[in-house]
Amino acid sequence: MKNQYAGDIGDYTKLGILRKLETAGFSIGLNWYLTPDEPEHSKSANDGKFTKFWNWKCKMPDCELHNVLKEFKKQKRCVAKLEQANLFKNALFWNKLLESKNREQWHFEALKYLGSQDIIFLDPDNGLEVKSTKPKSKNGNKYTTYQEVADYYKKGSSVIVYNHRDRKSHDEYIKRFTRFRELPETADAKMFYLRASRCSVRDYLFIIQEKDFAKICKTIDEFLNTEWKNYLMKHNL
Repeated sequence: MKNQYAGDIGDYTKLGILRKLETAGFSIGLNWYLTPDEPEHSKSANDGKFTKFWNWKCKMPDCELHNVLKEFKKQKRCVAKLEQANLFKNALFWNKLLESKNREQWHFEALKYLGSQDIIFLDPDNGLEVKSTKPKSKNGNKYTTYQEVADYYKKGSSVIVYNHRDRKSHDEYIKRFTRFRELPETADAKMFYLRASRCSVRDYLFIIQEKDFAKICKTIDEFLNTEWKNYLMKHNL
């Protein structure tokens, strides 16, 4: 996540999901995986420009959230303003900048701060780590590692991970999700993902504790039985 991305269509879907889970009684922790903004002339700077929905006149499934996000038309975009918008009652946010050189300490501090929450959302720029980019390399901070996800799960939290759909085949892409079944910490986790296809394809992978599974499934099914069905689709793994 970057401050320059705050308020785009990705925030609408992810924050909508988390708001619903909080109303169901889950405590929420959100790790932004915050990285430095890109220069305005950079191709990557376009990644946060999916904001046409600010002007949509159609019925929105969460009008309060929509109204908060469209205020970014008038102000500088940053995650702090999302944290301060009273969208949640008791959520915790980790907004310390992630730089490759301090990754272990950054993760340790984030885990300590957020680890007691029922559900942790991890929001890296690109998603789960890939072989071509090492965690401590120049662009490594755009990804979460499998072990970082597993560490949250090991502490007892269910975890949701943002992942941007890549250009690989469906089967190859899904292997990035099912790899969690190969890790000892998450081998028995229940999993599904929600796909958001508007503007750009992004997935939200749920790695769920057994104790949370029935309640989370019920909550998400109810969520998708509303106008949110026009934004998100559930896929089992």
